[in-house]
Amino acid sequence: MKGKDLEGMTAKHPFIDRDSKVVLAGYVSMEDAQDASHSPGHGQDDYQTGRKYNLPTIMPVDPKGKFDSTCGEFSGMKVYEANKPILEKLASLGALLKAEDITHSYPHCWRCKKPIIFRATDQYFMKIDHEGLRDKMISAISKDIKWVPAIGEHRIKAMVQNRPDWCLSRQRYWGVPIIAFYCKGCKEVLLDGEVISHVADIFEKEGADAWFSRKRPSFFPQGPHVKSAQAKIS
Repeated sequence: MKGKDLEGMTAKHPFIDRDSKVVLAGYVSMEDAQDASHSPGHGQDDYQTGRKYNLPTIMPVDPKGKFDSTCGEFSGMKVYEANKPILEKLASLGALLKAEDITHSYPHCWRCKKPIIFRATDQYFMKIDHEGLRDKMISAISKDIKWVPAIGEHRIKAMVQNRPDWCLSRQRYWGVPIIAFYCKGCKEVLLDGEVISHVADIFEKEGADAWFSRKRPSFFPQGPHVKSAQAKIS
């Protein structure tokens, strides 16, 4: 049977009440694999396949590398530590045909040397071409900034010229915070112009450390518009 004969069929998860659509991935060769791959939440190629077939992006792994509350008895386990109990669960259900350990090339963190966990996450991007921002940036790079060493100018200019948009929300503890507030319950975000301007005024007077030294309510300006938005996420 060819893979394309399975396209569109439905597969049932062995122990989670969830069905999965069988789709085709042209980037997987016979040398790489002959199997079912990840969900769209665990890698760039799989994400693009998910978009092609309009699949939901399921991400059951939290920022600390642990399974979240949707994973039943495996919730709270680190993903790599959960491998053994998941295999035991499959075996107990008669759903495990074979298991073996293999060694293969896999991306590792250059700092801690541990395997990388790929996760689809929400990010904030800046539109570089909005209101001619790209041209303004290139002009500033060339005319308004003195580069030491000079080679830095060419590197930054090339990045500005070639990137469609800039990701602002890379996971770093240093830098200027993104002025967004989240409801702990529903996860709805408050990203409001009045709040941003108010916090910017505070930063101008006190510096960015105000983000950590002040209490959160002080970042909300007084006004009916903001109070209404704040009430929605409280």
